[in-house]
Amino acid sequence: MAAFRNLGHIALKVRDLEASVAFYEALGFPEFLRLNEEDGRAWIVYLRFGDDLFLELFPGGTARVPGPEASGTNHLCLTVEDIEATARHLASVGIPLTAPLDPTRRGVDRNRGMWIEDPDGTRIEIMEMAPDCIQYEAIRRLEGGGGKTALVAPSRPRSSTA
Repeated sequence: MAAFRNLGHIALKVRDLEASVAFYEALGFPEFLRLNEEDGRAWIVYLRFGDDLFLELFPGGTARVPGPEASGTNHLCLTVEDIEATARHLASVGIPLTAPLDPTRRGVDRNRGMWIEDPDGTRIEIMEMAPDCIQYEAIRRLEGGGGKTALVAPSRPRSSTA
């Protein structure tokens, strides 16, 4: 039995709380709880990813170290059923892609993806998981008693969105 059941929440320190709330709500993650200080200022805002996965936003953030090489959180990943529909939704709510969708390209993991950034520059991968992706294959192997999977990634150009 695993010691932990699931990831419970992700917490981000943000520079502009209301801009960040609006951004994540535009992605479809509604605010459902706000804890305020005694003076009425926001302390934590909770947005709902699912019944047991939340995003916590804390105000008062300062500058972020730019780039994917910085230590700490590299990126968040949101999975979708239909990546083209998601791209249209993002365009309709004014959220630009930082790495555009190439409908013909699949990653080395066989998934399709694109990238956006939140108002604080947090990189967010949008991924449509393929039924035969290497992650699902590795999970099936693990659940079947085959142990962990280790693969060698094919040679590929390095990019700032990896």
